[in-house]
Amino acid sequence: MRSLPDHWANRLRPLWMVLFGLAVLTVMVSTIYAVRASYYTQPVIHEFGLDFDVTTSSELLVGTYAPQGETPTVPLKNKVVSIDGNPVPADLQVSQLAKRLDKAEGNPVKVVLRQPDGKLIELSQERHKVAISPADLNERNFRIWTRLATALFACVALLACGMLLALRRPNDPVAMLLAFAFIAMVAVGDPPMQFWLWTGKHYVIDIFGSVFFYLLLVGLAAFPDGVFVPRALRWLIPVGIPLAIFVSSPAVNEDLQGVVAIGGLFAVLACQVIRFRREPVGIVRQQIKWAGFGFAAGLLLVLAAVVLAAAIGDQSNFTPLMSLAVLVLFSLGLATMALGLIVALIRFRLWEADTVITRSAAYAVVTLIVGVVWAASSDLVKLVITEVMGHDSEAGATTVGAIIAAGVFSPTQSAVLGWTRKHFGGPLDQIHDSAKRLKSWGLTESPEEVATRALSIIDQAAHPAASAIVLDTAMGHELIAAREVTSADDSKLIEKLTIEDEESSVGTLLIGRRSDGNRYNKQEIEAIREIIPSLAEALRVARGRFSRESAMQQRMEEMAARLAQLEGGTPKPA
Repeated sequence: MRSLPDHWANRLRPLWMVLFGLAVLTVMVSTIYAVRASYYTQPVIHEFGLDFDVTTSSELLVGTYAPQGETPTVPLKNKVVSIDGNPVPADLQVSQLAKRLDKAEGNPVKVVLRQPDGKLIELSQERHKVAISPADLNERNFRIWTRLATALFACVALLACGMLLALRRPNDPVAMLLAFAFIAMVAVGDPPMQFWLWTGKHYVIDIFGSVFFYLLLVGLAAFPDGVFVPRALRWLIPVGIPLAIFVSSPAVNEDLQGVVAIGGLFAVLACQVIRFRREPVGIVRQQIKWAGFGFAAGLLLVLAAVVLAAAIGDQSNFTPLMSLAVLVLFSLGLATMALGLIVALIRFRLWEADTVITRSAAYAVVTLIVGVVWAASSDLVKLVITEVMGHDSEAGATTVGAIIAAGVFSPTQSAVLGWTRKHFGGPLDQIHDSAKRLKSWGLTESPEEVATRALSIIDQAAHPAASAIVLDTAMGHELIAAREVTSADDSKLIEKLTIEDEESSVGTLLIGRRSDGNRYNKQEIEAIREIIPSLAEALRVARGRFSRESAMQQRMEEMAARLAQLEGGTPKPA
């Protein structure tokens, strides 16, 4: 896919802005709806001793309310037929059920339900306040607002990333594909998903879900420059349409849809590995790293949410915190995918990818080890207490397990981070190892070769777009090495650093901005400054040795010329 013509960009940008405004409006309305559902709709239904569930096809199922951990008398598998003798519509919504119960005049209220086998049951429900302790109320408020805060963070991240892409890169086909995909992702995320399901508009999720999947699939296949690698991925443009319809169709098994969707996205992501290996070291590789990290991490979070939801879906004793974990993981997964892709496309701090990825992996390993130690030690301590004291002590086992885990945390963190620093060191580590070699090069190489190798080291550590070294001479200044420029006066070279050590100055190091267009971070500046004393010493030694060798060569040529004159012959080149 090539760059979009200006007339296409001018048409797509207003369309995206309209969809952006609708997405913002949808998030606002669905957030208000979610708050009302949490503080009015659900409490009213619970006050009548009823509970409900909404399926993925917006079907409202009702049963009796049961406290946490208890089995309801009437399971949540029935449809409401009438309330106080008044029939209700077949597509009754949750908010309508709450309003009808709230306005019912009967006491008790008679609710007729139709079971899955077609039989009718009549319930007489009296309204009473649900007793809730202050601690339970605080926990409930925490769950509600944590869920909403995480969901809104994901929506804001998706909308902000989409806006940056649409405004800054309107002619980039990949950027525009992802900008539209982010809008569709907002429409199927939380809280809009709850709004569509609870208002009977589940088909909106199917429509936007298929659009989101198709745009993301093609966008990832052509990432980052619109070229499909391998070329067979071009067939995703036509083939992706029926595939997107398949993974969003309500007539298809949901488990099969999830496997196909996640498998397809992972397959496209795996193709980026092929492209990564074909690309030389540079900007494109860093873009693939950021996009791959963000998308893989986000998809794993979404996959964890799906697995957790499937695990608790058939259990009646799951806790509200488990439901919160599903929603939080899902929202964070969407936000992570968007943030990784936006960093790659706008080239923001591209060269920090290695540091971010390795540290994230290191902390994930530390967390896993500590979690396993805590769980294992808690169970072991619990077993020991039971054998010795004859009764369980959950609190004591948990406390001892936490103490053991805390003791393991520090040495585990030091070991894992030390290993990552050794194998994936930052700019300071790279410069520190290379500075030692500069001194030995000064004894054997010319100043030009020393300067060329020094620029290569700086390029690997700080990634400047251009660099040069100017050596001080008796007659002025001489350009002895350069990368991506031919003159020391080039406008790309915006930073000047004096090459000096404890003795004196020997020249000037000129560098441009980072190759990704960003400013140097603190570590990179410190790394460049750390190499300067060693570079100054190496250049001084190389220049002195080279001067002596040149003077000796000149003298030898003069002696050869004199001998030739004395002998009356032609001097031979020295």
